[in-house]
Parts: sequence; C-alpha cells; structure tokens
Amino acid sequence: MDPEAPNILHSLSQRASWSRVNEKGVFPGVSTVLNWSIWGEIGERGTRRAAFELGLFSEDELEPPDSVDEWMWSIFYGRPSANVGSWRHLYERGLTASGLGGEAQRQVFGDVSSRESVAVAPDRRAEVAERRPAALVLASEGMRGLRAGVEQWWRATTSEAAWGDAKRCEARFAEAVDWFERADPYHIMVSLFATEAVTGISAAAERAGLPEATNALMVGYPGMEEFKMTVALWDLSRGRLTLETFLASHGFHGAQEGEIASPSWREDSGPVVSLAKRYESLAESEDPRRREASASETRRLLETELRAALPAHERIDFDDTLARAATFLPLREAGRATLTIALDAMRAQARRLGTHLAKRGALAAPEDVFLLTRGELLELPGHLREVVEERRRLREIYARFELPETWRGMPPKQPLVVGEESHSHREAASLAVGERLEGLGASAGVHEGTARVVLDAHELGEDFDPGDVLISAATDPSWAPFFLIAGAVVIDTGSNISHAAVVAREMGIPAVVSVVAASLTLRTGQRLRVDGSAGTVEIIG
Repeated sequence: MDPEAPNILHSLSQRASWSRVNEKGVFPGVSTVLNWSIWGEIGERGTRRAAFELGLFSEDELEPPDSVDEWMWSIFYGRPSANVGSWRHLYERGLTASGLGGEAQRQVFGDVSSRESVAVAPDRRAEVAERRPAALVLASEGMRGLRAGVEQWWRATTSEAAWGDAKRCEARFAEAVDWFERADPYHIMVSLFATEAVTGISAAAERAGLPEATNALMVGYPGMEEFKMTVALWDLSRGRLTLETFLASHGFHGAQEGEIASPSWREDSGPVVSLAKRYESLAESEDPRRREASASETRRLLETELRAALPAHERIDFDDTLARAATFLPLREAGRATLTIALDAMRAQARRLGTHLAKRGALAAPEDVFLLTRGELLELPGHLREVVEERRRLREIYARFELPETWRGMPPKQPLVVGEESHSHREAASLAVGERLEGLGASAGVHEGTARVVLDAHELGEDFDPGDVLISAATDPSWAPFFLIAGAVVIDTGSNISHAAVVAREMGIPAVVSVVAASLTLRTGQRLRVDGSAGTVEIIG
C-alpha cells in the first residue's frame, strides 16, 4: 500500500486550513483503524446533523461533501484533524454575533490563522434565530437524558455476565455504536452553544475594560464531569469510597481514552490506585471541594463587577450569556463523557471479539481486531490476515514522523528523534535560565515550581511532587486528577476551552496552553515561573 495514497487513515487536501490543537489531546498518536472508523464518519455526520438542528446547515448539507476540504474533520497520516475554515464558517453563519467568527475560532483553536469568511444570507440568520429556542431545549435535555442513560447501560454491557459468544458481542458492539451516534449531535450542539457563551463573555469583558476576567468567569459551575471524578478519587484516598464504587462511575476513563485500543481504568485500575495513594499525602485543605467553592465565589463577584461596568442596555444580554455558560459548559464535558462511555463499551466488546477471532485462527492475535473498521468487525472481509498486516505496516510508517499543529493543504512531515525519557521528539534545543516561552494564558495566577515533562499519563508516578509544574504535549480527561497535585500546567497545544484550560481553572492553578514545543524545550528539573495571566513560562533555575 502506498502510504501517500488516500486510505482509511489518510486523506488529501488541496487548500483547507487544518488544526490538531484540540484533536491532539483526544488522539495523541496515530489512530487505529477501528478508532477512526468510529470517530471519523460518525463525527462528520453528527456535526452536520447538529448544524442542521441549529439552522446553520440546510437539509442538502447533511451528507458529507465529496471534497475533503469541505469536511469538518479528516485524517492525515493517521492523525485526526479539524478543518479550521469549515468551523469558522459555521460560527459566522449565525452561531455568534456578526463579526465574531474570528473570536470564536480563537477560543476553540487558539489562533486566527484561517481568515476565510463566508457571506451569510439574511434568511440563514433568520432561520437560526427561529430555531434557537427549540434548539437550546433540545441540546440541553437531549444531552442530559443520554448521559443519564448511558452509564447504567455501560455497567451492564461491560460486566462479565454480559459477555457471551461472538454474536452477543457483535450485538452489544452495535448497541454501543448506536449510543455514540445518538450522542454525538447533542454533544456538538452543546459544544457550539458553549463556544458561543465563552465568545460572548470574552467580548463583554473586552468592552467593559476587564479582559482579564474572562477565564475566571468560566469556572465554579456544579456538575463538571472531571471535577466530580477528582472528588471521587479524593474520597477514595480517604476511605470514603471503595475502588469498585469508583470504577463503577469512572472506570471508562484511562490514558489516551479517545483511542479504543488503549486500556481504560475498568481494565487496568493500577493508575487509579497509584493516584489515590498520592492523594493520601495531601492535606485536607487541598480537598477539591474547597477549591470549587473558592472559584465559584470569585466568579460570582466578577459577574457582579463586570455587569456593573457594562452599559445598562447590554446587561440583559450579558445575563443571558452567563446563564448559557452555566448550562452548556458543564454539559460540554458531559457530552464528552457520554461518547467516552460508549467508546469503552465498544472497547470491551471489540476485545472479546478479537479473542474469539484469534482462537479460531482468523486473526494472529486478539489486538489485531483494532486494525479492522467497525463495518468489517461485524462482517469480516476476505483475506483478513493480509488486510490486517497491510494496515499494521501503514501505521508503522506513519508513526515514524510527526505533523505540525496547524497547516494548509497537505501537512509537512516533521522528523522524530529520541528525546528525554526515551520518547520520540522533534529536535529542539533546551532553554537556558532567563529565557521565556509564550503561549495563551488560560488560567490566571503565578506559580514557581519544578518542571516535570510528562508525555504519557502512565508516567505520572512517585517522582511527581505536589507543586510541580506539569508540562505535556496534550492532556485528556484522564489527566484531570493530577491537576490537583500540580502547581501549574504548561501544554504545547490547546485553546481557551481545551481540556487543560478547563480543568486548570476548576482546580484554581495557573495554566498556559498553546506553548509551541514546550515539552521539547523545557526539561524535567528546571525551575519555572508560570504566569497564567500573561501567558508566559520563564526558566528561573
């Protein structure tokens, strides 16, 4: 197979602007075939369905277009990526106030490198306005309903009693795909409303002359998924919860949890046990509930201050924006959790099916199941082993190089070299004392601490001490409990509403994201000063 030719893990783009700023946190490496066959087309169709429900797309735009350059998502050399221009067009069609498409893009992708604009017909904005009241209700109620139902179903599906013969596993896998397909449009709707709210808050803060208040206005909302997980882990460390109880609610998480081939905590609880032991050494004053209470109080005070600073005629709209933020920011995390739960149910059944196929000799090993598409898993192709081996070689080729975070058209390949802690890194010289990196300040505050460069959550072990500065290329929800231990976080990628930014604000620690090459140029053991307001990271020792 030609690795440059279009295939299940690689597409061709002519002119579109692409970004891995947020996707890198969910898909940090080369995706497996099964994983992309779930996230790819389902994600594209889900986004288009959500846009249609909001009035942003017409009915004839529900089907994915022929050109990759017009898709919302695609994949290049095994790396899922977002089409920045397509998303900006979506914002400009009416999701945000006229002229704020670039601001919405900055909040999501951390830059405004793609400046293509689209002429929006007046009747399109009129349809968005007409559908808006119903869409707000549909998004919130639909997401809450699915989140409540999927967890109970997941427990039954992943229990030993539910595992049976291959036909039973196939049926359960198909059910999990159905949960994923139903949840994805609601998650996209909720995410779009959350983006709209954040954009509105940022614009209001700028007009009031209080731009620094933006990040603090996005924290302290009850019900945030990852905050609840951290609280549960804290209670586990204090003996108030059993490990079994914790896993029954949060076992679908795990390192690289957006990749179906990666083990979840349900399958390997070792990381949970290790984290709970680390929490045992923390003082009771570090209870995450205290941090949430403090963040909530700060947010309420800022809301009052900002509202008073705005002209009287803007206050009603500002109150509406705050109400939408309170609803949709937590629901955005609930949507992500719902998809992760459905994916973990697919993971359980895929592993079981892989075992069945290996036992009868159809596959060389159970793990080879992740080199099949979801359709092939339910209807096996001929020459199965040859298909699997060809895809294995393709992934090995793609893993020999890296891609940039953003590009236009086709991405340039970036070489890999062996770097710190036996990871593959791009060549980069380390920084000296007095030098400084700049990024996007995502959570306010200043902290001085020892750098800990970690590229895999599995490596956050005993040498990660309270107050250390966590430095990584990207994070996903499974990293959230470490934010309680860290004094600050510095991330290569991300935006104002990326995972690291959201969790750092909830935990009340400084965060600087979109710091290009931070994990390559900073070194474990260096002393750093992290300024989450200014968006700077300085080497001080």
